Amino acid sequence: MDDMMKIHLLIDNERYPLKIRREDEEIYRDAAKQIDNKLNKYRGMFSDIAPNKYWAMVALELAFEKISLKDKNDTEPYKEKIRELTEELESILKGKIS
Repeated sequence: MDDMMKIHLLIDNERYPLKIRREDEEIYRDAAKQIDNKLNKYRGMFSDIAPNKYWAMVALELAFEKISLKDKNDTEPYKEKIRELTEELESILKGKIS
């Protein structure tokens, strides 16, 4: 069974054909809606700038969101503490079992 599929996304009144994994379809469609919403937001806020600048503002906002989420989901600082606590628990449990 082929898990790839072709879809067409409408972004800023332009069609974009894509071949994607079937399980990613909803994410791609949501991403296209998010881009359109952000474009419309910036068009409403700044009606006197060049159209390509709206795209740059959307790209900047999405990149900022991605980097912010990556930093919030960074579990690396906790791995060492979890290892230490695991060793401590194992030591305590070994003492009670012996």
